[in-house]
Amino acid sequence: MVESISSTSPRALTGMTLGSAVMFVFGIFWFLAGFSGGRFFPAWMRVGVPLLGVVLAIWLAVMAVRVARISRNAPPPSAEQAALGRQIGRRFGRIHAIQWGSIVAAIAVLNIVHLPNFIAPAVAVIVALHFFPLAALFQRPSYNVTGILGCAIGLGGALISSPSARLSAVGLSFGLLLWLTVADALVGISRAARAQREENRP
Repeated sequence: MVESISSTSPRALTGMTLGSAVMFVFGIFWFLAGFSGGRFFPAWMRVGVPLLGVVLAIWLAVMAVRVARISRNAPPPSAEQAALGRQIGRRFGRIHAIQWGSIVAAIAVLNIVHLPNFIAPAVAVIVALHFFPLAALFQRPSYNVTGILGCAIGLGGALISSPSARLSAVGLSFGLLLWLTVADALVGISRAARAQREENRP
């Protein structure tokens, strides 16, 4: 992803689409963790979450096809764009390395001190925090909102006394937050793809 999504760069569109797909998959894992908490869930939730996932997956697939078509017809990036892309890629890699290192450390420490039931809130806070540097890196202010809400979910979940309720609340809330972030990104991708087509129209 070389430029901000607002630039309608084909490489930016591709990067945002791939990032949205990754967030969508991790959202599934958070939902599975939430449902594994053993709490009672109403029928509308057991049906609604999978249905929402199907709709979001279809939307993501449609946008991926559209972006792939735009990328195939786009000219190759300039030397300056390629250099900037490599620089952003390195920063992106460092951000994720710190995130995953922090997650592994948090899991290890919480297991050592015999507090494994707090792993979900801790991971939620760590994942939420990594959205702040991503917001600056990709010029996506909405990621700051995701970071703030994600931290609130993690910290609020840590205050829940029941381990099963804690896991359910954090898992379902964070899964929904990631899917809402994906939906917001797809709206931006759709607008940028439309602008890109208009720019290339003879």
